[in-house]
Amino acid sequence: MPKTTEHCDEKIEEILCEDRISSLPDDLLVTILLSVPLKDAAATMILSKRWRFMWTMLPILVYKESDVESKNSVWDFLDKSLELHKAPLLGMYMQLGPQCPLDADVGKWVATALDRGLALLIFELRWSADPTSLPMTLYSCKSLKILRLSHKVLVDLPSSIWLPSLQILELNCVVYKNEDSLKRFLSSCPVLESMTVTREKDDNVKIFTVKAPYLLDLSYGNYMSDDDEEDTGRCLVIDTPALTYLDIADYSGNSWSIENTPCLEEVYFNVDRSLLGFDKFLRSFSKVLFLELILTDKMIVCFSTIEFSRLTKCKLFPNNSNWMDSLVSFLHNTPKLNNCCQKTNHQPPIASMWWSQSISDPECLSSSLEKFELIDYGGREEERELVEYILTTSICLKTATISLSTLKLEDEDITMKELKAIPRVSITSHLFFKTSHK
Repeated sequence: MPKTTEHCDEKIEEILCEDRISSLPDDLLVTILLSVPLKDAAATMILSKRWRFMWTMLPILVYKESDVESKNSVWDFLDKSLELHKAPLLGMYMQLGPQCPLDADVGKWVATALDRGLALLIFELRWSADPTSLPMTLYSCKSLKILRLSHKVLVDLPSSIWLPSLQILELNCVVYKNEDSLKRFLSSCPVLESMTVTREKDDNVKIFTVKAPYLLDLSYGNYMSDDDEEDTGRCLVIDTPALTYLDIADYSGNSWSIENTPCLEEVYFNVDRSLLGFDKFLRSFSKVLFLELILTDKMIVCFSTIEFSRLTKCKLFPNNSNWMDSLVSFLHNTPKLNNCCQKTNHQPPIASMWWSQSISDPECLSSSLEKFELIDYGGREEERELVEYILTTSICLKTATISLSTLKLEDEDITMKELKAIPRVSITSHLFFKTSHK
């Protein structure tokens, strides 16, 4: 059948559209390829001569296992494609799962990437073999600014190490060659500003020392509990004079030591157990501006004796603790508190009849507290007493927010009426409610 004029016009328009895309500048085409998975970007090499080498100009390469249950590993594609990629690299993300062949020379391609001026390296290895060492050139890369190592990685340092540009470091469930590995690692990073650590139970380090003169942010997680040991002999030591942000989640029962943190401003603290050095460690937070705590009974007793002279905002989350008797003592020690968020226990707090009685009300209630929030209000008598105490004594209060998420729908209206009926000493305050029902 002869082609119609209309059909020919459509064909010409299609060709012209294709030509418009192919005629775009290289940097724009590279930007387009960066928005799709690397395998798809590499597949464009068969489109035309114009596209044949375009994907090899990508400055960032992401190799990620697509399916954990798949028998095929991304390693096969990585091993072949990196041979073709010759352009400088700004960043590379390698995630190799259980499918990765045990004889894969993963270090070879890490070394290749480092030789191309790499600034960002994210390397995650979850194969079934033992932890593996990475190339020695990793620890002397002058261009590297961000480094994340995860799981089956052995931190095995050469005799000479120096990472002059490294600013962000994440060590996630890695294993260290020996006790001194972490100390030497950090001493080779003169401009390190942010560090995130998640520890394995057996990572070959007993005294985990974080000593970095310019470190600003530290997040530390140790979720391995030594239930059978009272004193593990393990310890976390922090010596960071520039540190402003600290986030600790530790269920191990290890002891702690914190030294030389005069700039600390924001702290998140979640511990399941506490051993040696607990009291001294908590007192190092006395000058912070923001504090979030998962409260245990021992912590409550300790914090009720510490004066937080600069604290303006706090979030308190009880962990099966009897917190109400110590609440007023805590408020007495926070004269500048402006914002307080308190979560209740799922079990009723055991409070004495005189929990809110003191010679005088806390200074913050008459001079600074403007925002109060109570999460998971359950309608218990102790909780109502707490709301009444805050509303009737907080002279500067602007907003009080009560979360009723644990109440049944039929109880919400009754509870809101009861709480609205409580007199408020601040005439400018507003009472808000959050519910889980629409």
